[in-house]
Amino acid sequence: MNDVNVQIVVKSPPSEIWKIWSDFSQAPLWDTDVRHCELEGPFQAGTHGKCVLKNGLNMPLKLEAVSLHESYRNTAKLLWIDLEFDHRMRRLSSEETHVIHSARISGPLSFLYRGLLRKALTAAMTKALDNLCSLAEQRTNTSRSPAEKTAAHLHLV
Repeated sequence: MNDVNVQIVVKSPPSEIWKIWSDFSQAPLWDTDVRHCELEGPFQAGTHGKCVLKNGLNMPLKLEAVSLHESYRNTAKLLWIDLEFDHRMRRLSSEETHVIHSARISGPLSFLYRGLLRKALTAAMTKALDNLCSLAEQRTNTSRSPAEKTAAHLHLV
């Protein structure tokens, strides 16, 4: 069971979302609770890294699973809490992708903070997905030719 589950439909192909997800150093562009993120190797299962949050907390992480252009899962430690973040997407059409981010809270003291963390993570993850959507759609529109932009606009009307 996931403690937090947020989702959005993005008017962008999965490849654009994947570019954003897999460039960890650019995470602060869309995840505004993060000041800095880095991986100690390639974007693949087993790679360790860390994120420094806006509040200054250092959050070590590990990529647990990576399915190219589909999903990735990472675990993180925040104080005495274990977090598991799952990022998934599913192509709906050539112009739309369903994106889902979920989080699971566990660890020996998680019962003390679960309610508070659930509320904070829901707000932060919702904002991050909204930002991801805006960034992906902006990049998709920038890379389209004028004819593609017109066709996309006509399709939406």
